[in-house]
Amino acid sequence: MITLNGRAERVPYSLSRWTDVPAAKWPWMQQQLDQGWMVAIDQRTSVPARWSLKPQDTLGLLFWTKNPAVLLTEKRLQDYRVKIHMTITGWHEVEPGCPTIQDACDMLCASVRYFGPDNVIWRFSPIPLLPDSDVVMRFRKILNVAGSIGLRSVFVSFLQTNDQITETRTDEEKRTLLRKLTSEAKSRQIRVKLCADDQAILVGQSNPGVSTGVCAPPEDFIYGRNLERDVCGCGFSVDPFSINETCTGGCLYCYAGDKTSAPKKRNTATLPILR
Repeated sequence: MITLNGRAERVPYSLSRWTDVPAAKWPWMQQQLDQGWMVAIDQRTSVPARWSLKPQDTLGLLFWTKNPAVLLTEKRLQDYRVKIHMTITGWHEVEPGCPTIQDACDMLCASVRYFGPDNVIWRFSPIPLLPDSDVVMRFRKILNVAGSIGLRSVFVSFLQTNDQITETRTDEEKRTLLRKLTSEAKSRQIRVKLCADDQAILVGQSNPGVSTGVCAPPEDFIYGRNLERDVCGCGFSVDPFSINETCTGGCLYCYAGDKTSAPKKRNTATLPILR
Protein backbone atom coordinates (compact mmCIF):
# COMPACT_ATOMS: atom_id res chain seq x y z
CA MET A 1 0.00 0.00 0.00
CA ILE A 2 1.26 3.47 -0.87
CA THR A 3 1.99 5.64 2.15
CA LEU A 4 0.92 9.25 1.65
CA ASN A 5 2.81 12.21 2.99
CA GLY A 6 0.98 14.96 4.89
CA ARG A 7 3.68 17.53 4.29
CA ALA A 8 3.73 16.87 0.56
CA GLU A 9 -0.08 16.89 0.40
CA ARG A 10 -0.18 20.07 2.53
CA VAL A 11 -2.66 18.71 5.07
CA PRO A 12 -2.24 18.36 8.85
CA TYR A 13 -3.60 15.44 10.83
CA SER A 14 -6.72 16.11 12.91
CA LEU A 15 -6.86 14.05 16.11
CA SER A 16 -9.81 14.24 16.07
CA ARG A 17 -13.05 16.06 15.37
CA TRP A 18 -14.88 12.84 16.16
CA THR A 19 -13.15 11.58 19.28
CA ASP A 20 -10.95 12.90 22.05
CA VAL A 21 -7.75 11.05 21.16
CA PRO A 22 -5.60 12.20 24.14
CA ALA A 23 -8.30 11.37 26.68
CA ALA A 24 -9.90 8.28 25.13
CA LYS A 25 -7.59 6.60 22.62
CA TRP A 26 -4.03 7.46 23.52
CA PRO A 27 -2.65 3.89 23.56
CA TRP A 28 -3.87 3.61 19.97
CA MET A 29 -2.10 6.84 19.06
CA GLN A 30 1.14 5.69 20.65
CA GLN A 31 0.99 2.51 18.58
CA GLN A 32 0.53 4.52 15.39
CA LEU A 33 3.45 6.79 16.22
CA ASP A 34 5.65 3.78 16.94
CA GLN A 35 4.82 2.11 13.63
CA GLY A 36 5.24 5.37 11.72
CA TRP A 37 1.90 5.50 9.91
CA MET A 38 -1.85 5.40 10.39
CA VAL A 39 -4.92 4.75 8.30
CA ALA A 40 -6.87 7.99 8.04
CA ILE A 41 -9.49 9.68 5.90
CA ASP A 42 -8.64 12.59 3.63
CA GLN A 43 -11.29 15.23 4.28
CA ARG A 44 -11.04 16.42 0.68
CA THR A 45 -12.00 13.06 -0.79
CA SER A 46 -13.51 11.02 2.09
CA VAL A 47 -11.17 8.21 1.06
CA PRO A 48 -9.14 6.29 3.69
CA ALA A 49 -5.46 5.69 3.01
CA ARG A 50 -2.20 5.05 4.83
CA TRP A 51 -0.52 8.26 5.97
CA SER A 52 3.06 8.59 7.18
CA LEU A 53 3.56 9.68 10.79
CA LYS A 54 7.29 10.22 10.45
CA PRO A 55 8.06 13.72 11.74
CA GLN A 56 9.63 14.76 8.44
CA ASP A 57 6.45 13.71 6.59
CA THR A 58 3.99 15.29 9.02
CA LEU A 59 2.82 18.86 8.45
CA GLY A 60 1.33 19.06 11.93
CA LEU A 61 -0.75 17.33 14.59
CA LEU A 62 -3.97 19.07 15.62
CA PHE A 63 -5.48 17.75 18.84
CA TRP A 64 -9.08 18.40 19.96
CA THR A 65 -9.41 17.48 23.61
CA LYS A 66 -10.80 18.21 27.06
CA ASN A 67 -7.87 16.60 28.81
CA PRO A 68 -4.42 17.13 27.27
CA ALA A 69 -2.50 15.64 30.21
CA VAL A 70 -0.84 12.88 28.17
CA LEU A 71 0.42 15.38 25.61
CA LEU A 72 2.56 17.05 28.26
CA THR A 73 4.54 13.91 29.03
CA GLU A 74 4.63 12.21 25.62
CA LYS A 75 8.22 12.21 24.35
CA ARG A 76 7.07 10.87 20.98
CA LEU A 77 5.67 14.32 20.16
CA GLN A 78 8.91 16.25 20.59
CA ASP A 79 9.71 16.37 16.86
CA TYR A 80 6.21 17.36 15.68
CA ARG A 81 4.42 20.66 15.21
CA VAL A 82 1.52 20.40 17.68
CA LYS A 83 -1.57 22.55 18.14
CA ILE A 84 -4.16 21.92 20.84
CA HIS A 85 -7.79 22.96 20.83
CA MET A 86 -8.81 22.52 24.46
CA THR A 87 -12.49 22.62 25.39
CA ILE A 88 -13.27 24.02 28.83
CA THR A 89 -16.88 24.95 29.57
CA GLY A 90 -17.47 23.81 33.15
CA TRP A 91 -20.73 22.20 32.05
CA HIS A 92 -20.21 19.36 34.50
CA GLU A 93 -23.90 18.47 34.53
CA VAL A 94 -23.56 16.78 31.12
CA GLU A 95 -19.81 16.08 30.97
CA PRO A 96 -19.20 12.78 32.79
CA GLY A 97 -15.59 12.23 33.70
CA CYS A 98 -14.34 15.60 32.47
CA PRO A 99 -11.88 17.62 34.56
CA THR A 100 -13.27 20.24 36.91
CA ILE A 101 -12.87 23.88 35.89
CA GLN A 102 -9.90 24.21 38.23
CA ASP A 103 -8.18 21.05 36.98
CA ALA A 104 -8.86 21.97 33.36
CA CYS A 105 -7.47 25.47 33.89
CA ASP A 106 -4.35 24.00 35.49
CA MET A 107 -3.85 21.82 32.39
CA LEU A 108 -4.49 24.82 30.13
CA CYS A 109 -1.70 26.67 31.93
CA ALA A 110 0.63 23.68 31.68
CA SER A 111 -0.14 23.28 27.97
CA VAL A 112 0.64 26.93 27.27
CA ARG A 113 3.93 26.67 29.17
CA TYR A 114 4.88 23.53 27.23
CA PHE A 115 3.64 24.29 23.71
CA GLY A 116 3.46 28.10 23.77
CA PRO A 117 0.41 30.43 23.69
CA ASP A 118 0.30 30.42 19.88
CA ASN A 119 -0.25 26.66 19.85
CA VAL A 120 -3.02 26.33 22.45
CA ILE A 121 -6.59 27.43 21.77
CA TRP A 122 -9.33 27.63 24.39
CA ARG A 123 -12.82 26.58 23.27
CA PHE A 124 -15.91 27.52 25.29
CA SER A 125 -17.99 25.30 23.11
CA PRO A 126 -20.81 24.63 23.19
CA ILE A 127 -21.92 27.50 25.40
CA PRO A 128 -23.66 25.69 28.28
CA LEU A 129 -27.44 25.55 28.14
CA LEU A 130 -27.85 27.11 31.58
CA PRO A 131 -29.15 30.39 33.00
CA ASP A 132 -27.06 33.30 31.70
CA SER A 133 -25.77 34.10 35.17
CA ASP A 134 -24.34 30.59 35.54
CA VAL A 135 -22.80 30.67 32.06
CA VAL A 136 -21.14 34.02 32.72
CA MET A 137 -19.84 32.88 36.10
CA ARG A 138 -18.19 29.78 34.65
CA PHE A 139 -16.89 31.71 31.64
CA ARG A 140 -15.35 34.35 33.92
CA LYS A 141 -13.47 31.77 35.99
CA ILE A 142 -11.81 30.30 32.90
CA LEU A 143 -11.37 33.70 31.27
CA ASN A 144 -9.35 35.01 34.19
CA VAL A 145 -6.90 32.16 33.85
CA ALA A 146 -6.73 32.37 30.05
CA GLY A 147 -5.98 36.09 30.19
CA SER A 148 -3.26 35.62 32.79
CA ILE A 149 -1.31 33.18 30.58
CA GLY A 150 -1.39 35.23 27.40
CA LEU A 151 -4.30 33.80 25.46
CA ARG A 152 -5.99 36.50 23.38
CA SER A 153 -9.02 34.74 21.93
CA VAL A 154 -11.67 32.19 22.79
CA PHE A 155 -13.76 30.19 20.34
CA VAL A 156 -17.44 29.86 21.16
CA SER A 157 -20.38 28.12 19.53
CA PHE A 158 -23.91 27.25 20.49
CA LEU A 159 -25.28 23.78 21.00
CA GLN A 160 -25.95 21.69 17.92
CA THR A 161 -29.24 19.97 18.72
CA ASN A 162 -28.80 16.19 18.94
CA ASP A 163 -30.64 13.15 20.21
CA GLN A 164 -29.93 14.02 23.86
CA ILE A 165 -30.19 17.81 24.21
CA THR A 166 -32.06 20.45 22.23
CA GLU A 167 -30.83 24.02 21.84
CA THR A 168 -33.76 26.05 23.18
CA ARG A 169 -32.35 29.60 23.07
CA THR A 170 -33.78 31.98 20.49
CA ASP A 171 -31.47 34.02 18.26
CA GLU A 172 -32.12 37.09 20.37
CA GLU A 173 -31.32 35.20 23.57
CA LYS A 174 -28.09 34.00 21.96
CA ARG A 175 -27.14 37.54 20.99
CA THR A 176 -27.87 38.79 24.49
CA LEU A 177 -25.66 36.11 25.99
CA LEU A 178 -22.90 36.86 23.51
CA ARG A 179 -22.94 40.51 24.55
CA LYS A 180 -22.46 39.45 28.16
CA LEU A 181 -19.57 37.13 27.26
CA THR A 182 -17.84 39.69 25.05
CA SER A 183 -18.14 42.29 27.79
CA GLU A 184 -16.40 39.93 30.20
CA ALA A 185 -13.74 39.04 27.64
CA LYS A 186 -13.00 42.64 26.74
CA SER A 187 -11.95 43.31 30.32
CA ARG A 188 -9.14 40.76 29.84
CA GLN A 189 -8.24 41.87 26.27
CA ILE A 190 -9.56 38.60 24.89
CA ARG A 191 -11.47 38.41 21.63
CA VAL A 192 -14.59 36.23 21.35
CA LYS A 193 -14.67 34.33 18.08
CA LEU A 194 -17.99 32.82 17.05
CA CYS A 195 -17.95 29.65 14.98
CA ALA A 196 -18.89 30.17 11.35
CA ASP A 197 -21.82 27.78 11.81
CA ASP A 198 -23.47 30.35 14.10
CA GLN A 199 -22.71 33.52 12.15
CA ALA A 200 -26.26 33.81 10.81
CA ILE A 201 -27.49 35.08 14.19
CA LEU A 202 -25.32 38.19 13.80
CA VAL A 203 -26.51 39.23 10.34
CA GLY A 204 -27.75 42.80 10.53
CA GLN A 205 -26.86 43.02 14.21
CA SER A 206 -24.30 45.10 16.05
CA ASN A 207 -22.01 43.17 18.36
CA PRO A 208 -18.51 44.56 17.84
CA GLY A 209 -16.97 42.29 20.45
CA VAL A 210 -17.55 39.18 18.33
CA SER A 211 -15.58 38.18 15.25
CA THR A 212 -15.84 35.26 12.88
CA GLY A 213 -14.08 32.24 14.24
CA VAL A 214 -12.03 29.95 12.01
CA CYS A 215 -10.92 27.12 14.28
CA ALA A 216 -8.14 25.67 12.16
CA PRO A 217 -7.06 28.09 9.42
CA PRO A 218 -4.66 26.56 6.91
CA GLU A 219 -2.22 29.38 7.70
CA ASP A 220 -1.52 27.63 11.00
CA PHE A 221 0.48 25.03 9.11
CA ILE A 222 1.11 26.23 5.55
CA TYR A 223 1.65 29.51 3.78
CA GLY A 224 0.98 30.95 0.36
CA ARG A 225 -1.93 31.94 -1.82
CA ASN A 226 -5.03 29.95 -2.72
CA LEU A 227 -4.89 27.74 0.34
CA GLU A 228 -7.53 25.01 0.36
CA ARG A 229 -10.36 25.66 2.81
CA ASP A 230 -13.56 24.00 3.90
CA VAL A 231 -16.79 26.01 3.68
CA CYS A 232 -16.32 27.27 7.27
CA GLY A 233 -12.86 28.62 6.48
CA CYS A 234 -10.89 25.87 8.19
CA GLY A 235 -8.13 24.13 6.30
CA PHE A 236 -8.65 20.59 5.12
CA SER A 237 -7.11 17.84 7.20
CA VAL A 238 -6.70 14.09 7.48
CA ASP A 239 -8.53 12.31 10.31
CA PRO A 240 -8.18 8.66 11.42
CA PHE A 241 -11.73 8.67 12.81
CA SER A 242 -15.11 9.24 11.23
CA ILE A 243 -18.75 9.85 12.07
CA ASN A 244 -19.03 6.19 13.09
CA GLU A 245 -16.29 6.35 15.72
CA THR A 246 -16.51 8.63 18.73
CA CYS A 247 -14.86 8.69 22.12
CA THR A 248 -16.21 7.07 25.24
CA GLY A 249 -16.56 10.32 27.19
CA GLY A 250 -20.31 10.43 26.81
CA CYS A 251 -20.76 14.22 26.94
CA LEU A 252 -24.46 14.53 26.21
CA TYR A 253 -24.18 17.61 24.02
CA CYS A 254 -21.51 16.23 21.69
CA TYR A 255 -22.45 16.53 18.01
CA ALA A 256 -20.14 13.61 17.30
CA GLY A 257 -22.14 11.39 19.62
CA ASP A 258 -25.55 11.85 18.00
CA LYS A 259 -26.87 8.32 17.50
CA THR A 260 -29.45 9.56 14.99
CA SER A 261 -26.44 9.93 12.65
CA ALA A 262 -25.03 6.51 13.46
CA PRO A 263 -26.89 3.95 15.63
CA LYS A 264 -23.79 2.78 17.49
CA LYS A 265 -22.97 6.20 18.91
CA ARG A 266 -22.73 6.64 22.71
CA ASN A 267 -21.64 3.03 23.06
CA THR A 268 -18.24 3.14 21.44
CA ALA A 269 -16.06 1.23 23.88
CA THR A 270 -16.06 -1.85 21.65
CA LEU A 271 -16.16 -0.19 18.25
CA PRO A 272 -13.32 -1.33 15.98
CA ILE A 273 -10.68 1.27 15.11
CA LEU A 274 -9.47 1.67 11.55
CA ARG A 275 -6.41 -0.44 10.79
